[in-house]
Amino acid sequence: MIPAVPCHALSLRSVLLSWLLALAVWPLAWTLPVIGQGLATAMMGGDWIGTSIPWGQAPWALVNEPGIAFAASRSAVLSYWLPPLLLPLALSVALPLLWPTSGRWVAELALFHAALASAVLGLAWATPLGMVDGPGAGLVRFAGLPPRLVALGLPLLACVAAPLAFRRLGGRLWPAWGGPTRRRRLALVLVHGALPGAAWICGACLLGWSMSPAALAGVAAVLVASLLAGFVLVPRAALRAELSIGPKTLLAIALVAVAVLPVALWAGASHGGRPLALLWGQPTLTNNIRPAMLRRQLTLPRAATGRPAR
Repeated sequence: MIPAVPCHALSLRSVLLSWLLALAVWPLAWTLPVIGQGLATAMMGGDWIGTSIPWGQAPWALVNEPGIAFAASRSAVLSYWLPPLLLPLALSVALPLLWPTSGRWVAELALFHAALASAVLGLAWATPLGMVDGPGAGLVRFAGLPPRLVALGLPLLACVAAPLAFRRLGGRLWPAWGGPTRRRRLALVLVHGALPGAAWICGACLLGWSMSPAALAGVAAVLVASLLAGFVLVPRAALRAELSIGPKTLLAIALVAVAVLPVALWAGASHGGRPLALLWGQPTLTNNIRPAMLRRQLTLPRAATGRPAR
């Protein structure tokens, strides 16, 4: 049995664990706008009935709206259009700054990817995709916000939030010989951030989506901002410097990734240019399902019933 050994943030085992976690955490982070929109709408009296999470279009919480003109109302600005953007923004800032330091690499790297993916996907990637039909378009149309403020402001906030995740993870470079040198800080962004981001973009392309230049620019801007921050800022040493990674941990996270990724790829794929609408409830006349969506009703398998005894 290969023992668990102390690792720093660029050691082989921590990098491998990071990539495995990215395969599971980034698709889950892509559902954050849906969760924010669905829960907030349900609190206003609507009914959350499904989800649409295409990798190349804006994600949607599929809901039965509380009223016919709900999307155009003032209450919808706070409970329907803003939550898909505010939840990723809040997590990308709060997780690196406020979440307690963990003694396990799995927890630290999962937190890192949750915060980074919230910024990259929830703000820099999703915002441009939603400027045609999505939260960004809703804020412009119904809240009267300038299009440039929405299209540029949220990716800029992602550029501020993402370096916080790298700064926290950079504290795990101190156990390495020589500490967090500038070269290592830049390598941290490339290895733990740029590769998962590039994998997401390649995945969206392979799933049949055409690439949005604005979305690509948003992701690139976040990574460049993180590189600039790593060039200048030296992270503080982590409170728990020595963390170990055992082979059982790598195997367990690999199994989680194998379970999550196929479902995410199926749900996020393009079907002739049409996104899937995955429904667990019944739409009413006030539903927000787009005509271009391909509906799939999710039903739980019924339990087998035998003939009653006589």
